[in-house]
Amino acid sequence: MIVENGFFSLDFLTGAFTIKAFAVLFLVFYSVFSLILYRQIQLMARSVQIQLASVLKAIAIVQIGVSIALIFIIIGAF
Repeated sequence: MIVENGFFSLDFLTGAFTIKAFAVLFLVFYSVFSLILYRQIQLMARSVQIQLASVLKAIAIVQIGVSIALIFIIIGAF
């Protein structure tokens, strides 16, 4: 039968796969959050003129880079 041949086998659902899937999903949400944060900083910088805006933009860009790098690290680690 199909079930006996392993067509519907759930052998890939190991602990490592579950942890990796959770980590990748969490990091995707974190990346979306960092992009939204960058957009909010841009909007804030347009409406309120402060000297700190360029520093905040730089920190937000670094945060986007770190979040995307972490996704690739987690995908490559398992």
